[in-house]
Amino acid sequence: MTARRALFVVACVLATGLIGCSETSGTGGSAGDGGSAGVGGQGGAEGQTDPGTGEWELVPRDRVAEQCGLDPDLLDAANEALLETWTGNYAGWAVVRHGKLCYESYRDNGDSIQELNAVTKTLGAVLTGAVAYQTKDLERAGRKTGPLADEDRIDHWLDSFDFNPEAKVGHVLAMVATNDDLSFGSRDFIYDVFGGDQIDRLADIAALAIAQDPENLGANLEEFVQRFLFGPLGMRGSSWNGGAADKTIGVGWKGTARDMARLGLLILHGGVWNGERLLGEEWIRKLTHPAFEDASTNYGYLTWLSSNSNHVGGFSTDRHDGPIEPCTPPAIWPEYPHGLSESPDCNYNPPWTCEQEYDVGAWSASGYNGNHIVGHPGLDMVLVVKTAGFEVDVGFTSVWPAMRPALIALDPTFQGDEDAFCEAYGSGAYAPGLRP
Repeated sequence: MTARRALFVVACVLATGLIGCSETSGTGGSAGDGGSAGVGGQGGAEGQTDPGTGEWELVPRDRVAEQCGLDPDLLDAANEALLETWTGNYAGWAVVRHGKLCYESYRDNGDSIQELNAVTKTLGAVLTGAVAYQTKDLERAGRKTGPLADEDRIDHWLDSFDFNPEAKVGHVLAMVATNDDLSFGSRDFIYDVFGGDQIDRLADIAALAIAQDPENLGANLEEFVQRFLFGPLGMRGSSWNGGAADKTIGVGWKGTARDMARLGLLILHGGVWNGERLLGEEWIRKLTHPAFEDASTNYGYLTWLSSNSNHVGGFSTDRHDGPIEPCTPPAIWPEYPHGLSESPDCNYNPPWTCEQEYDVGAWSASGYNGNHIVGHPGLDMVLVVKTAGFEVDVGFTSVWPAMRPALIALDPTFQGDEDAFCEAYGSGAYAPGLRP
């Protein structure tokens, strides 16, 4: 086993509990009406809320059932169970539903600022998408000019790099750019734990893109991040590479659980925050859907996906068997080909097909030491886990299974019947969070 593959396996093991992994501690509670109406993305509709740039008020405990559709007593029970599992000194978790901070719990020091490790990758995908959105109207007049796009060849922006010279930005975002052959059926998903080989070069590209208009976009990536991400999202506890002008995308984000939840809610709301679009909805779709399904159906743009199959019959079966949680719908993209992909269909083994009723697969940003942002678009819910601990076993209790009874108990359709709920939700046949 190569060192790269070994690191890959380690990362995948850590991500296996992904769709709902967690950590927690302290006192539980619930959150306020949050502020502004936004426009829902893949998982929502108009009328979804977020806290804007202000503080997130915890929903009063006596209103959690009404505002969040969650049983507060069962959330407390989940918290107690999770605390018995987690070892991190700063472990914590939070639940956001319908744009409201419904529950949070932290071990000893409140919602402290911690290193979030590879969760930074998804932040990097959002950064790249934000630069793409903010540069979309720039004119292309030769190399290193014009809008940043996922279909750009890397050599449009960079003079030299250490991976496939035919690679495009989308290949880098999907972790296939180091392949010798990028043709359909030949791409292989290779997870780069730290990102130095390929994804950190996205920061170089983003910096070149914004340098075309420093007055409006910022003098460097740090200014851009503050102006177009951290500032609008109200992420006051966050820093990235200590505020350095340049960024690494593999790691480097430090933040709070609430900051993590804000990023997750931005993704859940299709790139809109406080009534303002911060990145394109199509970019969010690519972030939360299989980018190259012949490589990995459990990876989008630097984001893990719930998946039930991740290889194409007839091609290589030596693919990463990624995070599978039986009570979450897989991420599908019913209409192929899309973007850079050439696949003709959804490529799932039976019974997982393009016929899934709701295209609302669960997704996750996942990092070392038990850091996770988990999105459930079909439930209009974000789960956050911060520093659950290095010693968490492969089969550790995740937030989603632990807190699920609190949701199902008040679900108007299943009323506590977890087996029936999981059968419907896990097959993509139930998505109560998709409000008309």
